[in-house]
Parts: sequence; structure tokens; C-alpha cells
Amino acid sequence: MHPYLVDQRLRKEERLLVGAQFEAVFETRQSAGNRVVVLHWRDNGLGYPRLGLVVSRKFGNAVARNRFKRRVRELFRRNKPLCGSRDVVVLPSKRPEAAKASLGELAESLLKLLAKAAETTNA
Repeated sequence: MHPYLVDQRLRKEERLLVGAQFEAVFETRQSAGNRVVVLHWRDNGLGYPRLGLVVSRKFGNAVARNRFKRRVRELFRRNKPLCGSRDVVVLPSKRPEAAKASLGELAESLLKLLAKAAETTNA
């Protein structure tokens, strides 16, 4: 197992930071969504996963946006092995339930989508 997957921290190398990295993920057109989140992914060949977050101002005020991002980062950090070696970009759904979702609902939705991404990439 790669050292990044054993490590519980979320390092800078495990985040998508540059616009070109986000564009590369969106160009692959591999995505899935539900009533809470939308997930885009692409294999990166690095041996560890990377996370990108896109949360528009339409989602809510700064408190709501940052709460969503904190929760997703924590879920990603705890479930890195599920992500495999791929870049993952997470967006909140445009539905109003996304802003009102509890941590449990967000976790359930995100983990289901990560499992779906693992199935489609391996198939």
C-alpha cells in the first residue's frame, strides 16, 4: 500500500490546486451524481488520490460553502483507499437538499459515488 494511503493527513500533493488539473478531470467526462453531490474523476497514475473541490456562491454563504468543503475534505481523508489512484473533483448538487444535508447524508452519498467510480474505472 502506498504511504499516502496509510497516512491520515491530507497533504498539499493530494489536492488539485491548478486550473489545468481541474480541466483535465472535467475533460474525461467521467462523472456520477445524486441528490447531494456530483463527482468527476480521472485516473492519474500517481499511485495516490487527489481531491479538488468546486463550490459556487450559489450554494450559500461563506459559512455554508466552507462547511461543505471541510466535510468533504474530512471524508476524503478518511477514505483515501476507496479513491484509488485517481483525481476526484467534488461539487455540491444544484438541488436545495445539498445545502441542508447532514454529515451522515453527505458521507453516504459521497461513499456511494466513490464506489461507483471504482467500478467503472476497473471495468
